[in-house]
Amino acid sequence: MRKPIFFDSWGWIAVVDRKDPYHETAKAFYQEYVKGGGIPITTDYILDEVLTVLRRRLTHQVVVKFGEGIFQSARAQKLRFELIDNRRREKAWELFKKYQDKPDISFTDFTSFVVMSEFKARKVFTGDEHFEKVNLGFKRVP
Repeated sequence: MRKPIFFDSWGWIAVVDRKDPYHETAKAFYQEYVKGGGIPITTDYILDEVLTVLRRRLTHQVVVKFGEGIFQSARAQKLRFELIDNRRREKAWELFKKYQDKPDISFTDFTSFVVMSEFKARKVFTGDEHFEKVNLGFKRVP
């Protein structure tokens, strides 16, 4: 099995939205990763962001199809769909307070940092440079 990669909102959105400037690159990366036995890790907070953005950009039918695919992949254990519970939220809150010098990092990103650290996922499928700015050893892909 391949090393775990955390899938951020940016990655999912680029995979789904054909008009996204990174669509082809993101889609190819995703397909190669999954074909090679990779199991993406993502969270309920990420899914919330993705569905909200996609609902504004795409048809309801396309967004529902994506959502159903996510839930089906999680049931088939082809996707790790992690929930942000109280323990993770509290850890994210501690990071939020620690990185007061980086006000452009969202709370959702901090929850992602917590999950990535738990799974020792050093790679993140994103265009978001915040993952590298916190100096926790994360590297963006593709």
